[in-house]
Amino acid sequence: MNKNRGRPKGAKNKPKLNVGGMPNDLQTQKIFTNSLEAKNIGVDKVILNVNGGNSELVTNKNAILKYSLKEPIKLEVGDVITCIDSFVEEQGLSENTISFEEDIESEMRFTYYKQGDLGDELINLEDVGFCAYPKFFPDSFTTTENGRNDLKDNYLNPPNDYESLVGDLNPNMDYDGIMYGNTLATDKSNSSILSGANGNYYYLMETIAYNKQLSNTSSREFTDTVKFGTQLFMRPCYGSKKIKVKAGNYSVDSLANIISSQLNGSLGANNNELSDALLDKLYNPNGVNKNSMISTYPYFKNIDNVDDKDQSDIIGNCGEKTGFERKVDGFIKQINLSDFSYYEMWAFQNLFANYNNSGDINPSTDRLPHGKFPNQESKFNLTPNFTIGGNGDLDLAPTPQNLTTTNDKYSNGKSNIHFYINKKVIDTFFNTEDKWYNLPNLKTNGESEDDLFFPPNFYEILYNVVDLEHGYIPKTTNTGALPSGSPYISNFRFVPGSTSLSTQCMFPVKGLKYPSLDNLEPQRNVFAGSSVAQLTFGDSISNRFALSNFHEFYKLPNLNADGSTTTGYGGQQSTKFNNPYYNDDADGNASSNNAFAQNSNASPIYPIDSSSGIAINNFDFNLVKNTKVYKDLVTEIQSIDGNTAELQQVLYKEKLVFELFTKPFDQFFTSTTEAQQQWSKSLWSRLGFSYNQIGNISNNLETFIATGGQLRKETKQLGIITHNSFDFSKIVSSDGLGVGNPTTKNGTPMQNYRLQSYFTGQKLPSNLGIAGNYIHLMSDSKPINAENLPSLNNGKSYLLIESDIVKPNFKDNKANFGNLLAIMSKENATNDTIFNANPIDFTVTEPRLLTDITIYIKNPDGTLASDNVVGKNNGFIIQIAKAIPPSKLATVEI
Repeated sequence: MNKNRGRPKGAKNKPKLNVGGMPNDLQTQKIFTNSLEAKNIGVDKVILNVNGGNSELVTNKNAILKYSLKEPIKLEVGDVITCIDSFVEEQGLSENTISFEEDIESEMRFTYYKQGDLGDELINLEDVGFCAYPKFFPDSFTTTENGRNDLKDNYLNPPNDYESLVGDLNPNMDYDGIMYGNTLATDKSNSSILSGANGNYYYLMETIAYNKQLSNTSSREFTDTVKFGTQLFMRPCYGSKKIKVKAGNYSVDSLANIISSQLNGSLGANNNELSDALLDKLYNPNGVNKNSMISTYPYFKNIDNVDDKDQSDIIGNCGEKTGFERKVDGFIKQINLSDFSYYEMWAFQNLFANYNNSGDINPSTDRLPHGKFPNQESKFNLTPNFTIGGNGDLDLAPTPQNLTTTNDKYSNGKSNIHFYINKKVIDTFFNTEDKWYNLPNLKTNGESEDDLFFPPNFYEILYNVVDLEHGYIPKTTNTGALPSGSPYISNFRFVPGSTSLSTQCMFPVKGLKYPSLDNLEPQRNVFAGSSVAQLTFGDSISNRFALSNFHEFYKLPNLNADGSTTTGYGGQQSTKFNNPYYNDDADGNASSNNAFAQNSNASPIYPIDSSSGIAINNFDFNLVKNTKVYKDLVTEIQSIDGNTAELQQVLYKEKLVFELFTKPFDQFFTSTTEAQQQWSKSLWSRLGFSYNQIGNISNNLETFIATGGQLRKETKQLGIITHNSFDFSKIVSSDGLGVGNPTTKNGTPMQNYRLQSYFTGQKLPSNLGIAGNYIHLMSDSKPINAENLPSLNNGKSYLLIESDIVKPNFKDNKANFGNLLAIMSKENATNDTIFNANPIDFTVTEPRLLTDITIYIKNPDGTLASDNVVGKNNGFIIQIAKAIPPSKLATVEI
């Protein structure tokens, strides 16, 4: 063993030194110090000002400073080097500053939903925006004998108990205006009865035509492309929103505003805070329009674009016909609708009367050979008083083809029409084992197109020939195709009553009554999603971020000065409660005419606090892309080339795409630990949102009962949604409100503000059936408050100042040696500057000539501080203390 190891060169009995150049123990240090003090009588100090702002040696990094000494300094053993002061520029640094060392991006994935409400708050129904199809209330009838349990002359059988229709989806209509039947049309006492809104949840879908089609030899009516044109299928609409935060320092309020403006679409391109999305579209030649100075209208078209619109970078080609390519949007999505889409058109008999008249559909031979519809007809007749226009020729009535064809001038550039569908349909089609989109041989093109559980085309849903439990209902000419246990018989093969509500849709409409082909109203632009999503700081809980308004909150129209009529302009955020009632006793009073929840109800009723919204299933899609689940899914999806694959394979691919884009964040990982580790890297984790809040999506999905008596069971939302707030004061606020309640002279309801809820107030008309009972209460949004305080510096609460002026003297977090000159806490900061390093003395143990100095500003993890955080104007005051031996003192002769 070398006994001289660690000693100065040529030394025998001198103290042993460690690698860093400092004495090993206190005794050795004392010997060293006494030796120096014995020979010296003071120190001579040299001060060096190393400043990045005026350094003659320029570097390409703000965190690296180079300093050249024009007169080199000879460092001798015993000299002491100390960083006595330091100043690091961090622009924007102040109290409540959150720092990002590098750009960070978070991609949110979601679907679009709407609650069961037709958007009709004005009494004249001029504002009706949607139509439910099939409707809870029958499409037409000519007389009523018992308005509660017996409705005659309907194409589709209503439920036996009219009470099971509680929470219908008719508008607040004046039945006299809609001309549904002779009795209600002439009985003015019932002409303005509210008929219901269920508040249930429906998800946005789009029609889709594929290059490959079902063969015309299939037994299904709507595979005949000669009669019915292009075969249309349907698929969910998916959304994506990327939140980008550039490296730098932000006040928490500023960061909240920057993220909010990206959520709600007001921020300009590339996070340009001095612009906004609409101005960029109109005036920026490089904006979304490219030729924006020429093409500016419609203003809101393509307003919330996604870079990879068809997602082909991830999923490849899906075999769509030209014009039907997938279009993924942000929080705001334009809905396409037909020029013919009016409330009056979405009625079972009106929708098919034209096809019936032309012989393309013949229910009397194909589906009713031994009987008739409940209205005793063997064909479809138009709704009473339905005006076609012109000479009244039935062939002028719009067809399902008309209703599924968009107007290119007003669409989002695609040929799909959009509509909302019962969540139960999505569950059944995409999640039922060995049926529908999960048929075992669909992937290999090995399924029979006549299989009752083959994925249905869109017209089969409209035609009411798809039963979610028993599959497609074949024509009567194929009587042998009915499986055992099927409830259908040879003389009636349509989905009846409440069963049809299981596939209920909500279609956007231009207005109430169809005005004829020559008098079509101007197109209205309709959008899905939320325009008011935001991130705030400290509004609800001190020093915490909060997310809110993923729902476009419901608005109650303002009233005119008379206090009884609506203006139609503006509105107040509110929640609409519906407490439908039915008339048990024609002579009864309010106390004996209350609706009640029961298992047989066709639909539960939920408070309406939104007109649309988004359900977020993944707050950070980028963090799952390295998982095996993601890679396997994408590999299988991309293995199916839509250009060459058969239709069955393309349908199977749609199921895989659904799984990829709706799978909750947590389900991509094999363990909770792995999911939590990835979540800790997300933007939302930095802001204080824990994994258990918005990372563990599966554990936080709301449960509800979807519409329809069939397959009645709980279902979950496709993602996390937000709501209006609620507290017990709503009970007091609703006292005295409701249909038929006492009012003051000007029509304002009386309110007692006692601890009791709303009531009906007076006797109900006889034979009323179900009626809505609406109560509107002002409200505000319920935020998702971050569980944790934000991580302002992400563990980077200090800086390491390293320099080659000292020898290696410390080990970093990876056990590598470094040359530590000083440690700077970020505690002392003002005017964009961190100051005051903790000085450390370093004794020179080997002589050398100092000609230049390099200083590095590093993070605690050893990485170089980002240029976006650290500026150029950094300064370090370095002191070199040199011992003064007696031999160097001037002599004085006496």
